[in-house]
Amino acid sequence: MRPEPDYTYRATILRVVDGDTCHVEIDLGLDVRVRTTLRLAGINAPELPTDAGKAAKVFLDTLLASGEVLVRTVKDRREKYGRYLGTLYVYPAEGPALDANATMVSSGHAVAS
Repeated sequence: MRPEPDYTYRATILRVVDGDTCHVEIDLGLDVRVRTTLRLAGINAPELPTDAGKAAKVFLDTLLASGEVLVRTVKDRREKYGRYLGTLYVYPAEGPALDANATMVSSGHAVAS
């Protein structure tokens, strides 16, 4: 069986919806951009009405604002709620790149799923 293809693109975060979902503008190259909703793959954050959900959203928003963002989609189709699944990588001005999905789990703001 062939593995699912993955693709890496530059992304602009338009809005963090909650601790595991964002609205993004993805630069596909050749002056082509698309706006879509992205679900962070492999993690599950608490729901927004809870205090933990609000903290997860603030943490992700702050993390993604700290540098340039790349998104690696894990499949080229949408999941059951219409969102693409992907991993966000943040490249701060100084220091190493951060895997935002893994950082959400290691910080305690999400669990691996």
